[in-house]
Amino acid sequence: MLSEDYEKMMLIYLSGLVDGPGFRKIEDLNRLGSHELLQLSQKVDDSALGLFVQLLKSSESGERLFEKLMGDHEEENRALVDAFFTRYLKVVLSSVQEGENFNPLEVYLPVHTFDDLAFVQSRQGFFLRQTIDTINEYLNGAFKGKHSFGPGEQQPAWEYFWGKVMEK
Repeated sequence: MLSEDYEKMMLIYLSGLVDGPGFRKIEDLNRLGSHELLQLSQKVDDSALGLFVQLLKSSESGERLFEKLMGDHEEENRALVDAFFTRYLKVVLSSVQEGENFNPLEVYLPVHTFDDLAFVQSRQGFFLRQTIDTINEYLNGAFKGKHSFGPGEQQPAWEYFWGKVMEK
């Protein structure tokens, strides 16, 4: 949750990145469509990216704003979504200490998205690029159990994962 001061600072900052009316309160971001929000995110400096996401998540309609940032799962937004999350993972999440058990799959493919099969399917390439240890750890958390796919078994792990998602 952002403090009121950081919230105001971010809204002023974001207002400077757009033409037309700025943003007086977080809810003003709701007037932006997914494509516009993603374009705005491209203008946000790397140093402010973490605060930008916190701002979206801290609003009353934060979950909806974050879904917009995920492109509302529209095909024409996929490149922008992938570019944003690749940048976000690199700039914000890469600074997380290894000892904190950071798993990029938990961020890029959160459990609450499993109902959106098109979205989940769009993350297959990202899933397959992870190390098998990262995948096993993610599966352990997502499906409560011990998973032990071996080195090079990313594809069988994906097939298992997809089958579990389809069961839900």
